Amino acid sequence: MNLTDIPFSYYGSYMSINYQKKTGDSGLFLNSLRGKSKSHMNVMKIVPLKNNEPVEYQYEADYTKISLKFLGGEITISFDGDSRIVVKGNGEDVGLRFDTQPVYNFEYNFLVGKKGEEYAIINSYKNLTKFLIYSTEGKISLNQDIQYDSTGSSDKANNSSIIDIKPENGEEFLCLIQDIPTNAAIPEKTVFDIDRIQAESKQSLQDYYSKIPAAEEKYQEALMLAAYTTWSTFVKPEGNLKRYTMYCSNKNFPGAWSWDHCFNALGLAGVDNDLAWDQMAVLFDHQDELGQIPGSVSDSTIRWNFCKPPVHGYFFGKMMEKMPFSEEQLQLTYQYIEKQINFYLKYKDSNGDGICEYHHGNDSGQDNSTVFSKPVVVNSPDLTAFIIKGMDLLALVAGKLNKNDEQKHWTEKADKLTELFCEYFIMNDLPVAKQTLNDEIIPSNGVLPFVSLVLGKRLPDQIRQKMIDAVTSDRFLTKWGIATEAIDSPDYEADAYWRGPIWAPSTLLFVEALKDCGEHELAADIAGRFCEMARLNGFPENYEATTGRALRDKSFTWTASTFVHFVSQKIK
Repeated sequence: MNLTDIPFSYYGSYMSINYQKKTGDSGLFLNSLRGKSKSHMNVMKIVPLKNNEPVEYQYEADYTKISLKFLGGEITISFDGDSRIVVKGNGEDVGLRFDTQPVYNFEYNFLVGKKGEEYAIINSYKNLTKFLIYSTEGKISLNQDIQYDSTGSSDKANNSSIIDIKPENGEEFLCLIQDIPTNAAIPEKTVFDIDRIQAESKQSLQDYYSKIPAAEEKYQEALMLAAYTTWSTFVKPEGNLKRYTMYCSNKNFPGAWSWDHCFNALGLAGVDNDLAWDQMAVLFDHQDELGQIPGSVSDSTIRWNFCKPPVHGYFFGKMMEKMPFSEEQLQLTYQYIEKQINFYLKYKDSNGDGICEYHHGNDSGQDNSTVFSKPVVVNSPDLTAFIIKGMDLLALVAGKLNKNDEQKHWTEKADKLTELFCEYFIMNDLPVAKQTLNDEIIPSNGVLPFVSLVLGKRLPDQIRQKMIDAVTSDRFLTKWGIATEAIDSPDYEADAYWRGPIWAPSTLLFVEALKDCGEHELAADIAGRFCEMARLNGFPENYEATTGRALRDKSFTWTASTFVHFVSQKIK
């Protein structure tokens, strides 16, 4: 496992380890998934020592352990459940250094405890976490070196703070890193069996993986990596999180965003239905009195600045195709989506023309799509399409709950909004985005307006077919899938976020839309292209459209979840 691309972690843990390549400071780092800033995820650098000096090393990693190998010694790192990491060192004069690299003066590590049984407390304020460093066997010595700068700054400071670990006797040491989410902790006196710990970690992942329906043989290795990517990115309920929550990434995105979670939920539907439900509900746990859900949530932070597209009704419907919903879940689904749709109709239609608007590209999910090239409020057809699908979902659920009047109400509203959609957005049988204030068409070769294909057979036949022909033409469809900007566009770039690359969410939306249109063979073809690209290049945030090359964060859960959804549905 390449730790530069794929962090090492454990189901439910707020800790991860990855190898970072930095000028003058490359190495293995322990990261915290708590906090509010991806720029401050690093807790400390892990530095092997030989004769009390840093030593060059090579690492090997799999899903259960990391082995640091160097001349005359080896250090093995394993997770013991979600809150502890066990580090075992072997070799004469082999030791270990934790360089906590403090950002502020009020970050510290101190030695406490009885003489001969000292342990360290690390207060890593930069990522809102504390840690214990200790040995249960009393066979290590801890040495501390803390340097404060002379300014006494309460802001950033030029400080250093390290802990050195070495065996008191012999050629072996064992130490623990324990995550302390709140308050304090003291070392737990217990015996740690490394083989048992690694076996339990392997079994936990295997149990998770075994729930995924079997895939074609060529996909099995990639499916295990997808399982690890999602399994290892779960954090346990703490702070704002009321449920086990799959984060976007252990590398750069410690949180659940308000449309990312839908793709992860759909990937789990039919695999682990309880976890699937929780991934949808985790954002709705914070739905406000107006009906808005936050743009993202983590254990410590809730962000309301952007709210992402209201895909949730559509995704609840897709989940129902893969898993049963209890009556309580149906009631909650109805409550969630009714409040959300009413929020958009009241607060996202500022001119009262019946068409809801995006105030910024971030609200659309396709942040920098060329639809948002100018700083204007945008009426984009995908938003209206998602609202219609939300109304369809409400009608469906109302029927299941025997709410006949509500079923009729939402069906009629969806029908009327579909008529308005066609009148307002369709030009020459294709959808276009417009400026909200003056209804001027926004020139764009972006794929975002075509996402409204999710309306499926609600669209008139001629319009539906022309949209399908457009997105599957060689302007958008490459060997690997559907580009987010037409590849012959002057604005196309190989790595420009939503101005070219292939993404899992847009791919999944188009595949599901094509299925809803009755284009099952075409849907399977595009899903197959995506799966082959993922098999060859892993699960990054996005891919270069013409080559399939992995871009950006290379361990991203919505990509892995989309792959799981496709292969578990036998879409080849």
